[in-house]
Amino acid sequence: MKIIQQFFINIERDDIDSSMKNLVSDGTINSIDIMSLVMEIEKYYQKPLSADFITPENFDNFENIKKMLDEAMK
Repeated sequence: MKIIQQFFINIERDDIDSSMKNLVSDGTINSIDIMSLVMEIEKYYQKPLSADFITPENFDNFENIKKMLDEAMK
């Protein structure tokens, strides 16, 4: 979860932490934030994130992001 927190810090959203839920559905982050996160993820893992994984549900909370990364980056 620490690396996910760092992704948010890198996109200048240090106001978001792992205790927060419904990030997308509550409007805390928007599509621009998601695309910025995707760029950070791709830079960190040195590989592209398949478009199949770029869904609002996968970015709604830290747990969903972690599950998505575990699946996408294996």
